[in-house]
Amino acid sequence: MNFEVQPTPPQLFRRFERGEIDRAELHAALARHAEGIIAEMEEVRREPRRSYLEGLRNRAAARRLAKRHGAPRVREVLAALGAIEGFPPAQILWNADHADVPLHCFFRSRIEPVFRIVRMEVQPMLVSLDVEYGSKHRARATRESILLQRSATLELELLDRFQR
Repeated sequence: MNFEVQPTPPQLFRRFERGEIDRAELHAALARHAEGIIAEMEEVRREPRRSYLEGLRNRAAARRLAKRHGAPRVREVLAALGAIEGFPPAQILWNADHADVPLHCFFRSRIEPVFRIVRMEVQPMLVSLDVEYGSKHRARATRESILLQRSATLELELLDRFQR
């Protein structure tokens, strides 16, 4: 299983507001997104032990990053990644700036499709990170290096992105 590259809910609403899609297309796309979330919930229910262990691993990954960089900064980086058009993990990262969603929910350690932050370096105006996503086998996972830069409004925006 891999991430499907499809627009996130915020991207869909922006397209609707610009008149690129009509209300029926918006509803159909949001329904597809909801079906994916429901399928994940059914998977958790089918395999509770596996999901529990995955949750522990994801909590540990989130805790390590939050301890090093601070939870607000990690959320800001994840939200910036979720806003990148055509970035497959955006499907799970699009609401990372919502403080009511626990930070560990945005990581996938071993259950496919995985999403891992391998390296993250934060400077005042730049964030450089390496991510892996897709397959749980590191040899088959997609690896990308991403460089985010602060805009004039101090929001993180994509500066450069390339596969490794």
